[in-house]
Amino acid sequence: MRRPVRLRVCFLLGLLSLPAARGDDKIDFATQIQPILVAKCAGCHGEKKAAAKLRLDSADQINAFGEKDHLLVAGKPDESELYQRLVLPADDKKRMPKGPDPLPEAEVALIKKWIEQGAVLAVAAAATPAPAPADAPMAADEAAKQKAAEEAKAAEAALKAADEAELAKVTAAPAEAIEKVKQAGGSVMPLYGESPLLQVSFARSDSPAGDAALASLAGVADQVVWLDLSGAQATGAGWGQVAALKNLNRLHLEKSSVDDASLAAIAALPRVEYLNLYATGVTDAGLEHLKAAKRLRKLYLWQTKVGYDPAMAMQTAAPGLEVNLGWDHPGVVKARLTKELETAKKSVEESTAKATEAQKTLEAANAEKTAAEAKLKEVDDQLKALEAPPVAEATPPAAEAAAPAPAAEAAPAAEAKPAEQAAAK
Repeated sequence: MRRPVRLRVCFLLGLLSLPAARGDDKIDFATQIQPILVAKCAGCHGEKKAAAKLRLDSADQINAFGEKDHLLVAGKPDESELYQRLVLPADDKKRMPKGPDPLPEAEVALIKKWIEQGAVLAVAAAATPAPAPADAPMAADEAAKQKAAEEAKAAEAALKAADEAELAKVTAAPAEAIEKVKQAGGSVMPLYGESPLLQVSFARSDSPAGDAALASLAGVADQVVWLDLSGAQATGAGWGQVAALKNLNRLHLEKSSVDDASLAAIAALPRVEYLNLYATGVTDAGLEHLKAAKRLRKLYLWQTKVGYDPAMAMQTAAPGLEVNLGWDHPGVVKARLTKELETAKKSVEESTAKATEAQKTLEAANAEKTAAEAKLKEVDDQLKALEAPPVAEATPPAAEAAAPAPAAEAAPAAEAKPAEQAAAK
């Protein structure tokens, strides 16, 4: 998306409960929607070029955009600016993304369905579930899990409070130290307002950040909390200098030269919570180093050589950690299809049961129909018998003795008289 727009984020997260057709699973933002936005929209609305101050490359950035027009209206894609721009005619200047090729229909349909389901972002999906009713029975293991979760949440809250107290003591970086970072190609901005905390980015530098650029951060090591080193091409020694940024919370290393060995320095950062390793050479071996990053909560591994099982094992072992391999990772695809297969099997079983029940109902109906037809014929035959005219009685024959003799029988006597006369002569 390239045309500057004023959009508004209207999230009704968790307030809508929209029925999905045939029990479809909820669409996941991180694995199904975010990759589309990164690939098709982040060129103009990403870290390097946030047109209209809008970034669509992560849930955090969308959520941080604030209330400016109707970017997303949960449950209502036709009122959501994001979806409206995708379905405009090809010759409309406001259609997004810019260029001759629109988003494929399948991706547009997926985004529409996601909005219909509530436009839930990854940050919202991690919300603490509502507690069970007080009178509901709870198994011992579930109670133990809940207690552990509550303790972990309390511990994390305590850590954040301690962090805030420590960060409140941070003083402003010397002007010459900030200037040195700028001369190395970095952009430096306060995290907010007049805060001494800084966000530094080398993503728009004329050349990829190298060891010298990373060395320039030494003067602002205490102040940097957000750092973007996308595309950086440093050596192991250069990456080792990142470990000095003790207050670093968010680190972008997309398409950089960081490797498994370099992650040892990254894992040493005591407060890093967000780490993006998209399109880097990191493998399963690198995950072993990252296990030491106890505060890590978001780990993006799209288009890396990390396997599905090691990534999921790491996520399971670290409560609160979300490891994202991307929607098209073979392991993610297999897991999704396996889940869809189970859903399809269940659907077939339910449909088969319904078909069997319907067959029984049909057979019973046919039996009732046959009996009704037989009764109909019986009653109809009885009615016809009542309506038939009576049969006429035959006349009895006269007594044979009273009947006159037929003329033919008298003829022989008449003929005999002349014969007798002739004999007398």
